[in-house]
Amino acid sequence: MISFQGAYSQVLEGHVYDMQNNALQAATVYLDGSTVATTTDAEGYFKINGNANSRATLIVSYMGYKTIRLENPFQHKKIKVLMEEDAITMPEVVLQKGPFTRKEMMKAFKEQFLGNTNAGSSCKILNEDDINLYYDIATNTLNATSHKPIKIKNSYLGYEVFFELADFNVVYRRRSLSSFSIDKSYFSGTTFYKELSQSKKTDKRRLASYLGSTSHFVNTIANESWDKERLALFVDGFKVDPKKYFAVSDTLGVKKITVLKEPMKQVPIYKKATPEVSRKGQTIMIGSKEENIIGYNETEVPFNVLFNDKHQSLADFTEKVIFVDENGNYSPVYGVMVGGYMSSLKVGDMLPIDYYQSVKGKY
Repeated sequence: MISFQGAYSQVLEGHVYDMQNNALQAATVYLDGSTVATTTDAEGYFKINGNANSRATLIVSYMGYKTIRLENPFQHKKIKVLMEEDAITMPEVVLQKGPFTRKEMMKAFKEQFLGNTNAGSSCKILNEDDINLYYDIATNTLNATSHKPIKIKNSYLGYEVFFELADFNVVYRRRSLSSFSIDKSYFSGTTFYKELSQSKKTDKRRLASYLGSTSHFVNTIANESWDKERLALFVDGFKVDPKKYFAVSDTLGVKKITVLKEPMKQVPIYKKATPEVSRKGQTIMIGSKEENIIGYNETEVPFNVLFNDKHQSLADFTEKVIFVDENGNYSPVYGVMVGGYMSSLKVGDMLPIDYYQSVKGKY
């Protein structure tokens, strides 16, 4: 439970208590996806600096208590947070032997959670024992949970990442852990970052992870800078004008992207060929396929996105309105579903939400 005081501010302060109004010391308070984080003192007090225009979610986390999430936190000046104890249940003990060992499941988890890029492959999970893995043989699904934030050392991009896992599952088409058998995969959670390195090499690597990513794509739409960003939009194999599909406006200090229309593909309708039965009982189909096209139907398809004439991705907008703040943070994050290259960039290539602000106009 949260109570509020005040109006928009760039500094947010407050107190964190349990449901009996006892101060909680060392509760973690951070802006989701950022490097902005702090902890509460002995009085449960915290103070955090940010950007009043940021749409980042404020996260309050404390071991043994339910995590608190506050949208648009800087519309408030002071907050009081009451945290509810979390009845943590131990993972169900499966008596029968599963089809895969923990080592095999952990390998698949890392591939789908961290990724196989240079950045993803370099990541090291520092608390693997806190991750619970379970393969559901009824649905061929690999599931993962963790009651503690997953600590990730990303030496390649120079960050230590704390990922509070909300959901993780990989659905396979058959009983397998092979990436070639994946039907769909999904994970979600909150993050904050600690800087481990600041060097030209690290800066170059971070920029390479950003370019061609989902954040880069959404920011390109918001700034209408397709040529400058070396991104191109395609529908059904043809390059299209993004202005015919997206309208961009400024509202309340953020960019508002409105999807004007869905990408569509024309599918031909064929008239069935007329059969003719010969004297010997053989059936002969009269008329070629091309001669029997009688019209076209339209069907919805995803956008194709090409970065730098090299990396190909798919993008589907499940929400018709997306908001992008000046830090390049967009919401709702589930409003854009991606495939291809963009979907290959997992936690290992993720960057703080304010990264865009630090590099825009510099490349």
